[in-house]
Amino acid sequence: MKRALIATLYNEADNVSRWWDCLMRQTVRPDEIVLVDGGSKDGTWEKLQALARQSPVPVKLEQRRCNIAGGRNRAIQLTNAEIIASNDAGSFPEPDWFGEITRLLLENEQLDIVGGKSVISMENEFQELMASFDGREPEPAPGQLNGSSRNIAYRRAAWAAVGGYPEWLTLTAEDALFNHQLHAIGKVFGYNSRAIVRWAGRENEAEYFRMLYSYGYGSAEARLFPFSYVVHASITLFPFLLLFSQRRLNHLRFRYLRNAACVRGWLAGKLRGHSAPAGWRRVNGIFLSPEALRHLPK
Repeated sequence: MKRALIATLYNEADNVSRWWDCLMRQTVRPDEIVLVDGGSKDGTWEKLQALARQSPVPVKLEQRRCNIAGGRNRAIQLTNAEIIASNDAGSFPEPDWFGEITRLLLENEQLDIVGGKSVISMENEFQELMASFDGREPEPAPGQLNGSSRNIAYRRAAWAAVGGYPEWLTLTAEDALFNHQLHAIGKVFGYNSRAIVRWAGRENEAEYFRMLYSYGYGSAEARLFPFSYVVHASITLFPFLLLFSQRRLNHLRFRYLRNAACVRGWLAGKLRGHSAPAGWRRVNGIFLSPEALRHLPK
């Protein structure tokens, strides 16, 4: 069964060589690597082309202006592999990652999607703080898995059953909505904690809060995680609520700004975000594509 590794890139010149080395060190190599660059302007595309020419694995490259969802979909369209493993430049897989993230799909025909374990790399003091909030990842129950597409594998048929990643979202939440649709139509999820990807945490507060703003924006567009954003909004409006949390007096300023960044993004997404295209419909609170609606369990 053919297995492909897909990834999207955008302005990753500082990381692309290190990331490529991680791909080349895989103990099990993909049958094909397919990469879509979203229009990098920092030399990423030129470096990527040079690296691909030296690859022992067949590589397909394409550069096009697109968002993350569009890049993922295009990469899958460029391969005929039955199993797709997804990663992102700037997220560094351990040597056994590709073999582990695809292994369960090869061993169990009943599985449709497998998520792996993502770990924040802690290279400075701020990233250690960030990891204390975002780095704890308990092993999820398969029915609750909402894995990032930096570390996931799925059957091509599952991707097609929901019409691919939702390109109408501005930037983020494409993998979350993709996963929620797959859950909704009854696809079977698995989890492999030995499929490990390390991703670089943001370098400083400003970058981190921009990331949270972007996540909030995408969640509002996709109408996902409403309760979480009600909590963020409550804390932003009534900061004293922080005193009732387990952390109490620890990092009060940071925690307040963290909640505020999430809410700012969520509000912006509500006000300026895209509406779902014609044919999409909410079922039990989840937007479903026309393809997903056709695959709903009877």
